[in-house]
Amino acid sequence: MMTEREERLQEALRRLVTWADAYPTEIFPEPSQEEWKIASQLLRQFGMSIDRFSAAAMRHVATRMGAIAREALEGGE
Repeated sequence: MMTEREERLQEALRRLVTWADAYPTEIFPEPSQEEWKIASQLLRQFGMSIDRFSAAAMRHVATRMGAIAREALEGGE
């Protein structure tokens, strides 16, 4: 029998796993080094940086995963 806290933390872990598995490589293949290079060059032509877009995507995921963990640690949603 799990405590309420254990159940809450286990559910948070399930939610984190769902986020971790959200973009499988079978559906979203990893770009090759050449593709990264081309994308970076194209963005630079318009005054943008691929790093900015990469950071925004990572920040979105990290923010959401952090919220899931914080909710579980604080005791609820």
